Amino acid sequence: MSSNNLYKEILIPAVLNPESISHLNKQLTSCEEEKARFIVLKGSDTIFCNGLDLSWVANSEEGNHLHDMQHYAGFLKKLQEGKFISIALVKGIVSGGGMGVVCACDHVIADEASTFSLPEGLLGLIPGMILPSLLNRLSAQRVKKMVLTGKKYSSTNALEYGVVDEITNDQQKALNDALNAMRSCKPGAVSDIKEILYASHANKDELAVRGMNILNKRLQDPEIKQRLKDISDFM
Repeated sequence: MSSNNLYKEILIPAVLNPESISHLNKQLTSCEEEKARFIVLKGSDTIFCNGLDLSWVANSEEGNHLHDMQHYAGFLKKLQEGKFISIALVKGIVSGGGMGVVCACDHVIADEASTFSLPEGLLGLIPGMILPSLLNRLSAQRVKKMVLTGKKYSSTNALEYGVVDEITNDQQKALNDALNAMRSCKPGAVSDIKEILYASHANKDELAVRGMNILNKRLQDPEIKQRLKDISDFM
């Protein structure tokens, strides 16, 4: 619990793999058990989350990653439906699966140097397991454009697109202001509005399943797997 007892923090990993996904879920479960009103999600000072761990995927002998995808998708769904208010403090790189965390949150504060991208298309993949989260903040057309270009978008672009709610380098002040602005909203109202808005997106859970199945199949393609291995080895 933070020093002011208003919120709990979840540390977002630099990359997503079975271990880091499991740790994310454990952190969130702990927050839920303690009935946290606010959950603040933070990465490092340079990377909020870089998405899929290419080394894990490229060197995995199993090939089937659906189980881990489901765990991550479950984490993102809880962020969207939970009885708490989630606030992301973003610094640095947000890429691929990291976009899922940001777009799933109720309020997003980014610094001026942050960048946002969906590079999956450049690797022959799609952002399958995070699509429901992306559609929480982005239009289908903007998701498509981000995937087709794979380019990095600035905080200003992200603010225009609705991915970010405010840009500031004084994130602690912005966090305190956000906590004060939303702390009077009753827990029941928080839960109800989040659940009903999640349900208002037709077949969101079905979309998640379809997206994960497609992504899982693509990750098993020998050409794509070799491409990921080459990139991972280079990095």
